[in-house]
Amino acid sequence: MDYDQQLSELRKIEDQLFQKERAIIKETRKLEEDLNRFEAYSYDAHRFLWNAFESYPSSRNFFDQLQEGVLHESRKISTSYLEEIDELAIQKRKIEDDLNDIYHERKKLNFEKESDDGNRSLSR
Repeated sequence: MDYDQQLSELRKIEDQLFQKERAIIKETRKLEEDLNRFEAYSYDAHRFLWNAFESYPSSRNFFDQLQEGVLHESRKISTSYLEEIDELAIQKRKIEDDLNDIYHERKKLNFEKESDDGNRSLSR
């Protein structure tokens, strides 16, 4: 494969990686927004439950049990969002590493081409 074909192939791969990186960033932002929205709803739900049961002292034990269950489920869901965000961060780092490899490969190709061009002009 000649220099121009190799460079073209590297640019094509690089473009695909940039597209994947943008998709990951977009998905990460969406998950972060969803997590923030979920936590706000969870807070509001807890507050509404507290207000409802505050007026019924006899229901206090029931409220405590309900609150414990709600907090447990809320933590599980929040953890799930955070795990997905972490997984996307890992994928993004992998893409960044791949892009770095392509950068160095392109740099190597340019150096080789410059060396070849320099050798040709010296032999003339």
